[in-house]
Amino acid sequence: MARHKTGSWLDYINTMQGKTFSPEQLKVEGVDRMLNINHHFQGIFHHTIPMIYLVDYSSGRYLTMSRAVKTLLGYEPENFTEGGLSFTMENYHTADLQLFNEQIFPDRLSFLKKIPPVEHSNYIFSYNYRIRNKEKKYSNILQRNCFIKSDDNGNPLLSLGMVINVDHFKNENPVIQVIEKLSSHPDKMPETVYKKVFYLHEEDKLFTAREKEILLWTADGLTSKEIAGKLFLSENTVINHRRNMQTKSNTKNVAELISFAHRQAII
Repeated sequence: MARHKTGSWLDYINTMQGKTFSPEQLKVEGVDRMLNINHHFQGIFHHTIPMIYLVDYSSGRYLTMSRAVKTLLGYEPENFTEGGLSFTMENYHTADLQLFNEQIFPDRLSFLKKIPPVEHSNYIFSYNYRIRNKEKKYSNILQRNCFIKSDDNGNPLLSLGMVINVDHFKNENPVIQVIEKLSSHPDKMPETVYKKVFYLHEEDKLFTAREKEILLWTADGLTSKEIAGKLFLSENTVINHRRNMQTKSNTKNVAELISFAHRQAII
């Protein structure tokens, strides 16, 4: 893997391990109860029950790891609690680790810096990646976590998360990070407040010749129906091409897409 950049995940871990925190700053209640429930129902739900973990960034250690990791990846919980984040890194897919290290985690820190530390635990971070299981094969997994404790400067200290297998639904590209805000009302679903698409290979972000053609007509003010008529395509095909371009560029609408294209000299 290439040398990590300033502000990367590896830089952050190294920095936090060089600091000292009081036991009160790292204290959290209720996790053991949740792990007990997870273990109690593991036999009933088997493959659907999530793996739950608690990681301490100040030490680089997993404070807890549920037994569901045995079903999910084939490892014993002790492999993680004794091996720490180093064990995770050893089995992380190299390309996925580089992406998380250099882009996704810094993106998270940037988001968290805009929020008071006491509110960090109200946000759920989700993304997908690949990790090598006990059989030396890569599993596609979805991870969702909250930073349940942060210091006064907004640096996350404790991350509580869950992991499930998504092999049947996900291949390597793209990697999507979603951030949701928990509602103060327990009967309401979390609100999606941020979504960004990342690509493992830079070339996957490039617009195709057809997409550029549609983008040029769009910039000229033509509707999807008018573009479809000119290119002998269906209107839905034109709309799908435009959506693909918005995904690749992380833009929310046509105006942002055209502005992005001008800045990048695509059109």
